Amino acid sequence: MNSQAILVTGASGALGQLVCRYLLEANHPRIVAASRTPGRLRNLASAGVETRRVDFDDVATVSTVFAGIRRALIISTDELATPGRRQRQHDDAIEAAVRHGVRHIAYTSMPDPDASTAIPFAVDHVAAETALRRSALAYSSLRNSWYQENLLAYLPQVVRDGVWFTAAGEGRIAYVARADAAAAAAAVLDGDDGHGAIDVAGPQSLTVEQIATLLGAALGRQVRVEHVGQETLKRELARQGVAPAMIPMVAATEANQAAGHFDVSDDAITALIRRRPTTLSEFFRTHADDLLALTRDDAVSALPLV
Repeated sequence: MNSQAILVTGASGALGQLVCRYLLEANHPRIVAASRTPGRLRNLASAGVETRRVDFDDVATVSTVFAGIRRALIISTDELATPGRRQRQHDDAIEAAVRHGVRHIAYTSMPDPDASTAIPFAVDHVAAETALRRSALAYSSLRNSWYQENLLAYLPQVVRDGVWFTAAGEGRIAYVARADAAAAAAAVLDGDDGHGAIDVAGPQSLTVEQIATLLGAALGRQVRVEHVGQETLKRELARQGVAPAMIPMVAATEANQAAGHFDVSDDAITALIRRRPTTLSEFFRTHADDLLALTRDDAVSALPLV
């Protein structure tokens, strides 16, 4: 069994797929993609990636998925409904990696999780980072900023309304392109040495006012910013037609942004991917047609979460 095997869990998701593609481009000798739905990994399998099934609620699959693995990326799970469940999933995975002699674990965290009390799931990342430190393994906690792609889940409604209601004040956030975060993860997996906790952020840490200016320039239409409190923000998002499931996340993001916990640097990601990360201006220009198309009533009503 090849001693250089790299495992990516959550490989059927958007980030996991991109990480595997970057590893393929780097010609790693053995890449293992794992998912609870391995049928969704057929495209990677056809490219020469080994696939495995892992369900983080199935201890048997968690116990075996790390067999023969030297380095692993544990993509944090999407289990947010049951308090404590996500922490248990991550703990089980880290313990299994230790048992199988994995040399280096990378894990997808978030910026400043210890201080980010406005984000309900920050405690899950704090627990995972604590478990990694205690594991005695080399580890890299990839503190991914919020993805630029997440903005597609509610900006079309904002653009259609013409007003961006915000409770973020002058707080800043460094949105990162998902592809850049994936490239950083792939680069980290290239070696056995851990990086500890590193910020994975976009090159612009911006206020909502600044983001709205970039958005308006890309779309050729003005988006006015109105500063409001948290409760007004939630009401206005609902009025604008933002999906009910998205509203608490937007409100929590803005509260954390106002507190200064998303204002991080892109120094680490720039060093890892050896190029300038994608700017928010570039992202908006690339997706301008999509954003304008999604402002139609029928498109907005069917808009999925990103």
